Amino acid sequence: MRRYLDMLVYGGERRVTPGASPPVWRRLFHIVAGSSIPLAAIFIPETPMVWVLVVLAIQGIVLDLVRFRVGWLNSLFMHWLAPLLKEDEEVHITGATYMLISALIVFVLYGKEVGIPVMFFLSLGDPAAAIVGRRMPGPRIMGKSPGGTAAFIAVGCAAVAVLVAADGIEHHWALWVGAGVAGVVELISLPPDDNMAIPLLAGTAMFLLGV
Repeated sequence: MRRYLDMLVYGGERRVTPGASPPVWRRLFHIVAGSSIPLAAIFIPETPMVWVLVVLAIQGIVLDLVRFRVGWLNSLFMHWLAPLLKEDEEVHITGATYMLISALIVFVLYGKEVGIPVMFFLSLGDPAAAIVGRRMPGPRIMGKSPGGTAAFIAVGCAAVAVLVAADGIEHHWALWVGAGVAGVVELISLPPDDNMAIPLLAGTAMFLLGV
């Protein structure tokens, strides 16, 4: 059982390349693919949206588990999608799969009022934190710049403002708290992946506060 869980989460020994700079295509993919989930949820009823996420999450998990076992498939996967992937994702579930799993959990547990804003926090705030944080001088907290965290929270608050103004979601004061929680979670980088931790923890905080 432990071996299966290790394979599910890590696919074997996790490899990380220190100081590797994510290419622009990875950030763009994160923004576009991540934002497509809450955008679709604005227009698609909740039950069909959940089933779409179920199918996509299962496909992502199956693909990752199969490629971990089939060397040539994994090599092909990493070669063709190299601009969109981190090096450690050769033996690690992709961030895209984690994003789909977390979106599914949030929409099932907390519904669209939480799922829509929290997925925008992830899709827009995470790249903003990376871009600003890498360029900000000054002290680091666990290797990350507080300026990046501030950028994450600012972008999350901007997303809330746009969604409320466009009647995408109903206003609730806890939405702003959720943006702050998401920023803090991104700063401390909880395992197994930001794409999982940010939506789940920010979404749980918003739900408990009444969203």
